[in-house]
Amino acid sequence: MDELQEALKSLKDIHEPQPVSFWPPAPGWWIVLICVPLLILLIRYVYRLQQRPKYKKLASQELGNIVANFEIQHNSHKTAKEISLLLRKVLVLKNKNDNVAGLIGDDWLQYLDGVSGSSFFTQGGGRILKTIPYQSQSDDKIDDLILATKKLISRL
Repeated sequence: MDELQEALKSLKDIHEPQPVSFWPPAPGWWIVLICVPLLILLIRYVYRLQQRPKYKKLASQELGNIVANFEIQHNSHKTAKEISLLLRKVLVLKNKNDNVAGLIGDDWLQYLDGVSGSSFFTQGGGRILKTIPYQSQSDDKIDDLILATKKLISRL
């Protein structure tokens, strides 16, 4: 037993480990610190994409409805009026500029040319928007207007 007592005396006392320090954090915390803000930014970006108005798609669908009505009724006055109204709605939504809604005549056509990047509305078949209220039924020019409107909407 003496041998056991001597062996026990040679043992050192229990040493507790050092407390875990606050700094530097473990690698997992670094990953969380980087990923959480990135995840928040990604969620915010996706949310804004979802909330953004889908005026281009809706305008294309509405133009399709206008064209379908024209093919049934063959009323170029009504079709030109609906196209002009559609263009006003889309451009007010896109540019967030209410002044567009009040443009008439050459000012309206020049604005459409500026947006479309062409001179179709002031010098081409798009001029029908200004003159059709004073003309008899004319179906041939309305096709040019529909084509120009499709191009303008696709350009937005």
